[in-house]
Amino acid sequence: MCLSLKAAAHEHFRELALLRRARDRIDREPALDVEALARGAGMTAAQFLRRFRDAYGQSPHAYRRAALAARTLTFDRVLETR
Repeated sequence: MCLSLKAAAHEHFRELALLRRARDRIDREPALDVEALARGAGMTAAQFLRRFRDAYGQSPHAYRRAALAARTLTFDRVLETR
């Protein structure tokens, strides 16, 4: 593997780790502030939105909605079994 390819792979994995931290923050924090998430990942808001969508297949807002819906369904199922 050439040196530039190794450097690119290293940068890609570093970026994925930053996006994973942002995704975890989306799960924990009730208010979604894309600017703050982008700053935390060291990107502009446009870069963050584009890379988040590339990594997870949806925007941060869509991810949050889907995660909330999944939690709601899980909670409803737990209540039904009681």
